[in-house]
Amino acid sequence: MSADVGRNVIFTWGGVEIEGVREKGISRTGNAIDVTSDENDGKRALLTVSAQDEVNISLSGVVKSDQLAGDWASGNRTKPFSVTYPTGRTIAGTAFLQSYNETAPHMDAITWEAELLSSGPVTETPGI
Repeated sequence: MSADVGRNVIFTWGGVEIEGVREKGISRTGNAIDVTSDENDGKRALLTVSAQDEVNISLSGVVKSDQLAGDWASGNRTKPFSVTYPTGRTIAGTAFLQSYNETAPHMDAITWEAELLSSGPVTETPGI
């Protein structure tokens, strides 16, 4: 895989590319199950499966579309999403739009931030 720039990573929400996105962050968490007991002599013991797998997506950008704001306000907060890298690697599933925030500074562009939480399975397809 060769290096690339973040602007070449495409985020879609409900099948539509969201305009104005500047930053995309993806975190994956598999919550451990602690089964430590007296016979472990004070050493933590974890199961090899997670209690819950989560994919969280943070986005930020310049307001060029009302799509996310409108979906949050209307309660239409669960939709399919995809993140596609220049290599073709894709992360896709359904997510819940947990938060949407806008900032309107006096002498700068209106910006937004959003946090999405996976709901159900998320697939990761390798690229070239």
